[in-house]
Amino acid sequence: MNEQNAKGPIARRVLETLRRQMRLKITDLAAFRAGQEYAAALQKTVTSSEELAEAHPAHAVYIHAQNQMSVMAEQLLQMPELKSFAKQIGIAEDAYMPSWPPMSPISTSYFMCWSTFDLHIGARRETVGTITIAVAKECGSHPSLVALMQRLQDSRMGIYRVEGQDGMQVQLRDLATGNALQAVCASGYAGRAGELWYARVLPPPLPDTEHVVMTSPYVLIAPDLKGWLAYLDRTAAAAAHAPRADILEQHLKWGPAPRYWPEFIFEAYSRHQPGAIFLYGLPDIAETRPHSSRFRPPG
Repeated sequence: MNEQNAKGPIARRVLETLRRQMRLKITDLAAFRAGQEYAAALQKTVTSSEELAEAHPAHAVYIHAQNQMSVMAEQLLQMPELKSFAKQIGIAEDAYMPSWPPMSPISTSYFMCWSTFDLHIGARRETVGTITIAVAKECGSHPSLVALMQRLQDSRMGIYRVEGQDGMQVQLRDLATGNALQAVCASGYAGRAGELWYARVLPPPLPDTEHVVMTSPYVLIAPDLKGWLAYLDRTAAAAAHAPRADILEQHLKWGPAPRYWPEFIFEAYSRHQPGAIFLYGLPDIAETRPHSSRFRPPG
């Protein structure tokens, strides 16, 4: 899923603004210092070196790239060119209050990934992530860091069946593509064979490392495998102009509406435990979701 490589119109406007400011012979030193101080303050909020050392190596690599993207994105969201993103993210934050149950089933890590990599604007599907990557390239960020940023941007949530465990690793099968993979779950939740997870799984960041379940998994407790396969069949059948796997990957990445997937999580919440949140119901049938106004209890 690498469709956002070409710069979209918002990214081009941002780059034009930055280049224009760099060409100015008179620099607003007060504004520059304020920007530097803001960036330094943001850096203090990211994961510390000590915390990174305690994380699984594959996860730590992505945490570092995500931290650097977050610092850049927070600054870019102050620009007028990104006011539409800032407005939508603010509205979603007020609606979902991302944290962790019982405060909200929208976890902080899920919301960060959704608002950076999946919330899009325009026909080119620009995201805060694609714009951040364009600026990182313009500023001469190291190619290996940019490549990790791109993997984060290209990632999507998916529906996976747990097929087993091997020590710290969990064996998963992607229901959209049929691909099997072995991953480390960053939250520490191992699950059990047969469970269905709604999760963001990233490819190995380095040679000889594992896939990474980047955020705490959402465990789909109902319907069962048959019910979720039927959901995917309905989705693919509604857009039969492309290969099934491509349709489903696009659907899982973008959804038919910007808040389709976070709204599903919000209304489908059932319970939680350390490292995992449990969901009940389907995205396209409001009557199945416990916190939907149209919920109908089974039986």
